[in-house]
Amino acid sequence: MKKITALAASLFCLTAASFAYNPPVGGEYMYKLTNPEMLSGAASAAGGAEFTIVPSSIVFNPALTAGEQRTVADLSASVLINTNKNDLPGNADESVGFGFQLGLIVPSRYTVFTGTMQGLFADFNDMNLRNSLSLHLGASKEILEKQFYVGMNLYGGFYMGDGSDFTAGVDLGTLYFMQKDLGFLKAPRFGFALLNIGKPLSGYYTYGVKEDEGVPSDGDYPGVLTPRVSFAATLFKTADVSGSFSTDVSFPSLNNAVFDVSYGMTFFDVIQLNTGWSVNILELAEKDYTAPLPSIGLSFKFRINSKKLGKEDWAQSEITPSLAWQELYSGIEVVSLGAKVDLGLADTSAPEIILWDEE
Repeated sequence: MKKITALAASLFCLTAASFAYNPPVGGEYMYKLTNPEMLSGAASAAGGAEFTIVPSSIVFNPALTAGEQRTVADLSASVLINTNKNDLPGNADESVGFGFQLGLIVPSRYTVFTGTMQGLFADFNDMNLRNSLSLHLGASKEILEKQFYVGMNLYGGFYMGDGSDFTAGVDLGTLYFMQKDLGFLKAPRFGFALLNIGKPLSGYYTYGVKEDEGVPSDGDYPGVLTPRVSFAATLFKTADVSGSFSTDVSFPSLNNAVFDVSYGMTFFDVIQLNTGWSVNILELAEKDYTAPLPSIGLSFKFRINSKKLGKEDWAQSEITPSLAWQELYSGIEVVSLGAKVDLGLADTSAPEIILWDEE
């Protein structure tokens, strides 16, 4: 009887949250606005078109970092520019917002630990995300070598605006690499994540997307209990150039659908060009909102000679600066800059087995 009562209470809370779902415009995109890799298409449960992995990847699927062999540090910042201010009675619109993201991936013998922190300060009337700080701590593991990954996050956040509140919970995720091609689709992979399982926001005033239901919204973004499914594959690959794509669909609060698609090209294993596009069905249903323009991102990979530091393992470290741009809503544009540092040389060769003592 107790189990039935608990199940009924859980379903009631989920249903209530679903009917009350009224996030601000852009609320489902907030975690990708502070990092250029995420902004330009890597915000995917499959790692984006070119399988770009940074610490903030775990926000979209905590399993993504399980194959990392090197310590990875990442720092990025974004500027949001409001080119079409919309002053409302009693609430002047801001002209500029900003955000930051910093993260770290630390592989160990048994698991890969990841942490990422984000701050976003965007008090715009047409994209009323207000001010927030969030932290995700993840652990992931390679169950089958280069084939099946699993992962889990613990997260928490504090949101500030007209009122304030906190959120906390867990994320779960898996990633599967197919061992055979699907026709012309090379190296296909599937990602699945169940995100934001926990306490949603409440009592936090913001401007919701459903204007016909009144301006106030109690937050609840990104959507609590959000399934996310992704597929990615390589379309072509030569010695110097490769082209890939990824596509995602997520269901925030089980009461909306958000589609993401990205395309990426890598040149000489050094230069990467990416573009990504998102469509939020709830926002499109509101006549005053349209989908953001596709994003554009560019990154370069450089090797670092760190032998002078006395670290032989770091002799082939890499730094990858990146830049991305996207026009969002009502003239709101975002420019994001960042750099990722991979410490050490990735192990890409098979182990050498010596049967007897060879001279």
